[in-house]
Amino acid sequence: LRYRQALLGWIWAIANPLARLIVLSFLFTRVVPLGIENYAVFVFTGLIAWQWFSSGLMSATTSAVDRRELLFRPGMPRVAVPVVSVLTDGLDYLAAFPLLILFLLLSNGIPLTALVLPVLLLLQVLLTLGLGFIFCSANVHFRDVHLLVNVATLLGWYLTPVFYEPRAVPESFRWMLAVNPMAQLLSAYRAVLIEGRLPSAGPFLLLALACIALFAIGLSIYRRTSPLFVDEL
Repeated sequence: LRYRQALLGWIWAIANPLARLIVLSFLFTRVVPLGIENYAVFVFTGLIAWQWFSSGLMSATTSAVDRRELLFRPGMPRVAVPVVSVLTDGLDYLAAFPLLILFLLLSNGIPLTALVLPVLLLLQVLLTLGLGFIFCSANVHFRDVHLLVNVATLLGWYLTPVFYEPRAVPESFRWMLAVNPMAQLLSAYRAVLIEGRLPSAGPFLLLALACIALFAIGLSIYRRTSPLFVDEL
């Protein structure tokens, strides 16, 4: 439905990340070189993952307000509203994924470790849904929440190593990356797709536990608060 009336259809799903890729590649290979090998592949891997996270989180946050008519339908599982919002934005990731495969083939090929990618995608879904459940519940009662999330994702774009390497961050600020699940996820994406290695077991286990815990907490909060949504909406 999002692209049905558009003349170029699904091409718009990759237009945004492709435009950002062109600008970032020009800036950080020509204007301010960062010295990152295969920068186009590096940045595009992080770019499409971050775009899915930020757009999915925003969609989930506003889903109960934007799709309130679904919550009024008898028999409609309330939990489906934010879930569908996140998965719908995930279709844009899938649309851009063939382009990522092309970039990988033109650089160093696709390593065998890319088979781990579905696990990373699942963790990202759990992370996005967990936060989305929490913010969706809060946004029904306080409509400032979606504005706060918008600002937070804007800042997160710069605070998460989407277009730069984590090692470029000064040592005194690297704790911000350590507590940022998306920073850990982007490192894992690049490890399995570009570097051809599995993520370090310890940090990856902590990341998986954090994503699962956030999902469980968010789902619990949403289930407790969603019966009250109708009164607020």
